[in-house]
Amino acid sequence: MTTTGKMMPPAMQRLIKGGDRRTITMSDDNVMIKQIVETHRPDGREVDTELLLHLVEDILKLSKLHADSVPAVISPTPTENMEDQTYRANYDDILNAFSHIIEQVSGELATDPQLNMKTLTGGEAHPTTLSICNMLAPFSWDAKLVLTLAAFAINYGEFWLLAQIYTTNQLAKSMATLKQLPMIMEHSVALKALFDGLDNLIQAMLKVTRCVLDLKALPSAYISSEFPALKAAMDHVQTAVYWTIRSAVACASQITSLTSYGLEYALSIYFNFSTRTQFKA
Repeated sequence: MTTTGKMMPPAMQRLIKGGDRRTITMSDDNVMIKQIVETHRPDGREVDTELLLHLVEDILKLSKLHADSVPAVISPTPTENMEDQTYRANYDDILNAFSHIIEQVSGELATDPQLNMKTLTGGEAHPTTLSICNMLAPFSWDAKLVLTLAAFAINYGEFWLLAQIYTTNQLAKSMATLKQLPMIMEHSVALKALFDGLDNLIQAMLKVTRCVLDLKALPSAYISSEFPALKAAMDHVQTAVYWTIRSAVACASQITSLTSYGLEYALSIYFNFSTRTQFKA
């Protein structure tokens, strides 16, 4: 198995092998990665990726139909201390600095739902991924990942927040109705495999992102960047970043289509999604 394969959890490998990469040759892959690398123009700006990722992880782990079934986290995260003034100030600082770029990427992820099928087959996912990478050109590779996941969490978190509270909150009910959520949730059993598949892929995206952050955090005073195993892993970071962002594009297109066209279309995209990714519920 290649270093890239080792970095990518099984769920993401299934997406790559069973979905987009059925129609993508190694030459095409190299060209696409080259295009992404060409967008990379870091200017030294720093992002507290660890702090922002904690917030994103909190949102995405709770973004499911029954959030109370999420296992308790053993070690406390910064989000458990949101009322603490220190953490609040830290989040305010990072969001004041980068909320505009997160919103821009979030808008790009909320693409025209008519492009959904093309996105799943690779026809539109690459241009959207390339556009996002151009937006994030000044940032380091790990920051690109975390900012993209933060943008994705806005859309995905809103979907599941409404799904969880629309039956008890009038404002949420009205907003959910506009998004056809009540009808979709009435058939949540039929869509369980789709929701599980999306969640599996999202958890894989988080694992890859954590791996990239951990690689960057290795102390250079003790581990040389020329150490063969580390160098081999770092050489594949660009590929991991590309496919993680592309996965976010695919997941976002599913949710956009779901709320735009409703149940009938949801079932059709589920069939397409399940046959391509071969997720196991």
